Amino acid sequence: MITVRIPNNYIPERTYAIKTLLTHYCGVQVEIQPDDAIEHYELQWADKSLTIIDGFFGKFEAGATYAEKANVPKTIVESQSVGLYNILILFGEEQLEITREKIVCHVDLFAGVFFMLTRWEETIGEHKDLHNRFPANEALSVKEGFILRPIIDEYATLLKLWLGTLGYAVPLDKASFKIIPTCDVDMPFYWSSKPLWKVLGGRFRQHFNPIKLWRDYQNYRAVGALKKTDPYDTFEYLMTLAEKNKSLFQFYFLGGGKTKYEGYYQLQDPRIKALIEEIKSRGHALGLHPSYATYQDAEKIEEEKVTLEENSGMSITFSRQHFLRFSIPETWNQLAIAGISEDSTLGYAAEPGFRCGTCKPFPVFDIQQRKELPLMERPLLIMDVSLRHYKKLSVDENIALCEKIKSEVKKHNGEFIFLWHNSTLSEIGGWEGWKRVLESLIQE
Repeated sequence: MITVRIPNNYIPERTYAIKTLLTHYCGVQVEIQPDDAIEHYELQWADKSLTIIDGFFGKFEAGATYAEKANVPKTIVESQSVGLYNILILFGEEQLEITREKIVCHVDLFAGVFFMLTRWEETIGEHKDLHNRFPANEALSVKEGFILRPIIDEYATLLKLWLGTLGYAVPLDKASFKIIPTCDVDMPFYWSSKPLWKVLGGRFRQHFNPIKLWRDYQNYRAVGALKKTDPYDTFEYLMTLAEKNKSLFQFYFLGGGKTKYEGYYQLQDPRIKALIEEIKSRGHALGLHPSYATYQDAEKIEEEKVTLEENSGMSITFSRQHFLRFSIPETWNQLAIAGISEDSTLGYAAEPGFRCGTCKPFPVFDIQQRKELPLMERPLLIMDVSLRHYKKLSVDENIALCEKIKSEVKKHNGEFIFLWHNSTLSEIGGWEGWKRVLESLIQE
């Protein structure tokens, strides 16, 4: 065990950062001792020590708020010093002192962990997007161009290296690289999602061709007569593809919602019940997709959770917010109150990559209540809509981008979590050829 002596202020915040980085990421047990005589983070065991210079919390008076725009790092530097291995410096200075018994690091790794994992920068954003979300282009990681680097995983790797250099027996990493494909079931069926006149009207606006409109109607009749499979009903393909690649899908189902962004199906529908039973029988997982208006409402989340549990016969413990609609830290808190233990929402709609600076699940900290919540966040790294509608890259360019992200996840034995909607496999509305991207994503 390592004793960590810390300054006697911001104890909940410091404790969370220390335990998350040292215990959760590195597997090292710690005992934390606040001390009025200490100015920095002092890690001690036997006759060895590792000091992390405080480059953040020590700047504030007791009780002062740190979550302000002025405290977001202004310039991010990639270290060039020997022993720092090109890590990104968010807080502190580029300086490292190494002897046989002691290491002193002037980069405040703990402040960096706290900044990236709590997402406190999102609480001070001046702008929101159309869905009241914190926009990716406001994030420091996007502005400074490190959204494709899991910098917290890099910090953990470096810290384990330093501890080993000083002779501490760091436990072997038990984690292994995992591909976790997920699907948000927003609209399971195309032809029955809306009244027929709306669907045909939308089709006519797309092609403005009476002959094609007649073919559309014929397809609708054929699906209704069970002579054809609905174009959005791609669940068999998704499950088979995952099974062939030794992985299992996580399917997130809506349990309610009354806005224009949902209401395309009911869990009581016999077709949905049959789909859920098929998913369960093949060993794939079910999660809740809390509807558009739930992101600040624990009561609605819990109500929809119960609805899904009643219609699936399963206890539901994990979720992802519809439209990735999220408010830090309120949504985390509401999910915890509603009985959700794992969330997988935190990826930007507009940018693939590492929104939280990590590809590993991590415990959640509520900066308003100043405490850790009984909730784990499993970061979402890639979404189909992000690649096509926001990045606007070609299929081949997107495959290359996804492989770059995947290689970073492999390097750190992380979880490669991506989202692919069943509807995009229909190749309706410009998704022709995108199946190749999915097939690339799911292959090791």
